[in-house]
Amino acid sequence: MIPVYSVAQIRAVEAQEISKRGEASLMKQAAAELASVAVTMLADRPGTEPAFVIGLIGPGNNGGDGLYALAQLQQQGISTLALQYADQVHADASAAYQKAGGTLTDFADGQNELLGASLIIDALYGLGYRAGSPLPPVPAQSYVLACDVPSGLNPETGVAEDNVLRADRTVTFGAMKSGLLTIDAPLVTGEISVADLDFDFSSVSPETQMVDEAAAVELLNQHRSWRDAGRHKYQRGVLGLIAGSDLYPGAAQLTAKAAVNCGIGLLRTHVPESIQPLLAVSVPESVPLDDQQIKEALSSSRRHLHGKGAKISAWAIGPGLDGRTPPTGVIAEVFASRQPAVIDASGLEVVPTGPSEQPRVLTPHSKELRMLLNRAGVKVTPDEIAQDPIRWTRWAALAYNAVVLLKGPTNYIVAPNGSSLVVTHSSPQLATAGSGDVLTGILGYLLSDGSLTGTQGLRTVPNRRIMELTACAAIIHGRLGRVTAEEGTVSASRLIDNLPKVMKHFGF
Repeated sequence: MIPVYSVAQIRAVEAQEISKRGEASLMKQAAAELASVAVTMLADRPGTEPAFVIGLIGPGNNGGDGLYALAQLQQQGISTLALQYADQVHADASAAYQKAGGTLTDFADGQNELLGASLIIDALYGLGYRAGSPLPPVPAQSYVLACDVPSGLNPETGVAEDNVLRADRTVTFGAMKSGLLTIDAPLVTGEISVADLDFDFSSVSPETQMVDEAAAVELLNQHRSWRDAGRHKYQRGVLGLIAGSDLYPGAAQLTAKAAVNCGIGLLRTHVPESIQPLLAVSVPESVPLDDQQIKEALSSSRRHLHGKGAKISAWAIGPGLDGRTPPTGVIAEVFASRQPAVIDASGLEVVPTGPSEQPRVLTPHSKELRMLLNRAGVKVTPDEIAQDPIRWTRWAALAYNAVVLLKGPTNYIVAPNGSSLVVTHSSPQLATAGSGDVLTGILGYLLSDGSLTGTQGLRTVPNRRIMELTACAAIIHGRLGRVTAEEGTVSASRLIDNLPKVMKHFGF
């Protein structure tokens, strides 16, 4: 996982590193990382014309990083041009670039060259950007590499100007910055890589941790064993799904299909009678679950039930439910159980507040988070949630004694003790009806499999593991969105069709 720090924390560590190693040494190291990514990006977009890289150069150290990087590209035989977008630039870096054979000219005199650039390096401001600072126009569809922070993005708040220089990739230095993950940032940074430059953060506690795909694979493999190959279906996870209503009959089917396509051992479904025939046709692998069977499944005295009374190892509650109905009867009994549960959609309107023995993960988007907080007596505006999402997600986690996943371009996962994880491995195409129901099916499956939770159904799943599996579900969901978008338009049904090959990518 990747630690995430505030700008203030990074500036403090950077100052210490400069005092130990010297500014020029750090700039050249940063430039080497930037140049390396530039070469990779050029290789990813081969063309018939020779590569031509233009650097947009600002007045400070960010511009110096860009000039040193251009110098290294020149030395590798790549044609470059530096466009000066300031009254002055870093003198030593400028001298090094021109010594390498590069040309430095005013932006006004060379901006027409941008049309022919294979790659544009944005080295204007970095951490020094301030709202209202001038930003140059770049041609539409330009291929852009941002040096540390895209120009026009506030690195502390994540708020971007309308004319921000949107990057295809960002190389950020020292450590991941919290402002690169929130509000507008995921829409303008492109793929982020961290060049740590050997900064020493040993005495600094990160604000949160970011889970990427590599970390997700490691987390999913944490409790797996070669013995898993010998498990029968009841040992591979039994998920109980409580979902659906006459108004929303499709939601239960989407979640059920998603769980089955993930590879669930057994899916038990508790849906209205009017929906059961639909589910029997669309998801024939599912097995109906009535009130009495739920009571049997919840019985603590029957640990190894098979067949119709098979013990449920996890629950998925909420997709398509009538949210106006209070949690009475068997739903209330499920909320009182100790089996892990993912609660989404209309289930969020009825999940009880306060202490609970059930390991839960709630999966609201920002509007639903506001509703959850309001139910708990916490008044908050949409703007306040957008400006400080981790803070308000922590309030909800504490109020409901649950892990909370706040869904969006950046996913925030917070436990009742305040610990948090962040996932940016998403796709804008996931903003489509039913996408959340698919995520519920994925997470329901992960929570039901004892080889993933590390419990094999015999112990309560700790919140830390709930958080990790929730992050993994968000990673899988994000990759699913991108894979589906590569083939055409995205719908929840098409996401589900692609689930088997995406799950295989993660080792299932």
